[in-house]
Order: sequence, then structure tokens, then C-alpha cells
Amino acid sequence: MREIVVDSAEIVSDLTAPAPSPRGLRPPLWVAILERLCTAHGAVLTVEPDYGYAGSITGADGRRRMFKGTSFDINGAGAAALAKDKDYAARFLAAAGLAVPRGLLVHAPRRAAALRLKNPQVAARLAGVPQACAFAAASGYPLFVKPNEGSEGDGVVKVGEERALCAALDDLFQIHDRVLVQKAVAGEDFRLVVLDGEVLAAFHRTPFTVTGDGIRSLRALAGAAVTGFAEGGHGARIAPEDPRISAHLAANNLQLDMVPGAGERIALLPNANLSTGGGAVEVTEALAPGIAETAVRAAAALGLRFAGVDLLVEGSSAVVLEVNAAPGLSYAHRLGGAAAETVERIYARLLQAILAG
Repeated sequence: MREIVVDSAEIVSDLTAPAPSPRGLRPPLWVAILERLCTAHGAVLTVEPDYGYAGSITGADGRRRMFKGTSFDINGAGAAALAKDKDYAARFLAAAGLAVPRGLLVHAPRRAAALRLKNPQVAARLAGVPQACAFAAASGYPLFVKPNEGSEGDGVVKVGEERALCAALDDLFQIHDRVLVQKAVAGEDFRLVVLDGEVLAAFHRTPFTVTGDGIRSLRALAGAAVTGFAEGGHGARIAPEDPRISAHLAANNLQLDMVPGAGERIALLPNANLSTGGGAVEVTEALAPGIAETAVRAAAALGLRFAGVDLLVEGSSAVVLEVNAAPGLSYAHRLGGAAAETVERIYARLLQAILAG
């Protein structure tokens, strides 16, 4: 392990990343930020040297607080595990009186078969593809199909009819044992960051969208946009041939080879994650009090001190889409300007809470 010693004068002004590890990998952004903050608080940051992804924060009191990625010793293990399970989380949020999308947890055939050998009664209650189709028929399309555990929009597919639903389930069952099928909910996408009952920041997020020029196809426009992400140094976990794009377009009766008209804006993904090419604008000061209260209640319902709460907002009402116990803020930081300053302040408050608690 290597100990980090940093001049406290660099805390706000110097955004230089830490030195690369012996393997040549540059540690994540939050490590660079924590490097600048720890010295000011009399703490020592120790980072695993090969990847710079895990380590500990030792306070002036000698106590060590561990972290892996953006999972810090501030949320309880049980609360974090509960939030990670989207189906369980939705049940606890609904029990707290919060609005959540209607959903059904669907189990892969191999999971049902394995459980049938150990507990046939429980296995008989597990929902499979037939139950998913029945749920879709009762709820209506469009629907979202997603891994029950996951983040950054990985594996999230929007479907508009039964054949697409079955195909999405089949694809996800190749990797995941449990898949969540959810009724699509209208609303603007917001990510709120909550710490100890207070909203520290709010971001209005928009999905990966391209604007037509009347000449290029959606495929070409998407390719140009992805190239722009890379050249701008922002990165995005998306490619023009990503099956999520094709599925989303098909659900809206569109295709990659179509040529949108000049000025026509088309969303290529249903989710607004920054990691998949989405955009965001900080709206903390303009956030309605009721929306902030919903985020605070959502974090409390799952027993989380620190959380990223994803809301779909329409007018004065909000539906809780997901709650993340280890919210990543790197993409928001890369927005630059005021957003980057907000992320720095969040990590400063987070570090204080970690050391105090």
C-alpha cells in the first residue's frame, strides 16, 4: 500500500490526478479528490497500489475506514445490500409510502432449476417468462427490462412488444439469474445526492440524444457522437452498435438506418446515465422542496446515510426509480465548472461524515 501526502493548499485549486500505479493505470477521480482532502483533515489515505481502486482512510484518531470503489464505510452493509437489489429496494420504498414503478422479478430457468432441487415449494413461486408475459399484458407496453443488480445503465433495455420482451429476457438470462421487468413511467430524470438527511446536489439528466441534419443516418450520427465523447476525454460506455440502442429505437418504431430531418432530436437510449452518453445540468438551487423531500425519504427508507436517488419527476410528483448506495460522481465532475465544484464539495462533506462516524 502507498500512503498519500498532499499539500493542503491543493485541496480546491489543483485537479491534477494522482500518479499512475506501477502498472501504468491512473487511479480513479475520487481517489485524486480524496488525496487533496485527507491532509486537510489530518487523515491518511492508503491506496492499493496496482489498481488504485480500494484502500483505507485513517483518521487522526487512528481508526481506519475502508473503501472499495465508491463504496465507503458510511452506509451499513445490510442497507447497501438492500439498495443494490432493485426488487427488494422497491418493496421497502413502497412500504414507506413512496411511488415506485410497477415491476416483476423474473428468474432465469437455470436458477429455478437449481432451487427446485433444494426447495421445490419456493421454486414453484418464482416468476419466469410466462409470468413476465402475463405481467406485460396486464401492465401494457413499453416496459423496461434490466438486471436486478447493476448500475450505470448496464443491460437496461426498453421493449415495446412481447417478442422484444422475450428476446431481452433471453439475452439477460445468459449473464444474470434475476431480471426485473418494470412498467415505463413518464417524467424528467433527476439524480439527487443525499447525505444524512440533506440533499447536497441535484442533476437533471437527459439520455444519449442526437440531432438530425437531414443527411446522415442515426447510425452515423451516433458514431460521430461517440467519437466526440472520446475526443473530449469524457468517455462513455456505449457504441453505435450497442443492442440497447437498437432495442430502444425498435420500441419507438425507429431504425439505425433511418435519416432524421434537420434539427430533429432523437434519444438513442431510454435511460439518462452519464456513463452511457447522457447529459446533465445541475439544478440544486432550483429544486422544488417536495422533490428534495422525496429523495431524503427514499434514502431513509433503505437505511442509507449516503445515497444517489434517481427520480422521475412530472410536475410536483416524483417516482423513485432507483437508490444507489455508492453513487459515482466522476461523470458529473467531468461536466466541469460549477458541477465539478459541487462534486468537490460533496466529497468534502462525505469525508467529514466518514471521519466523524
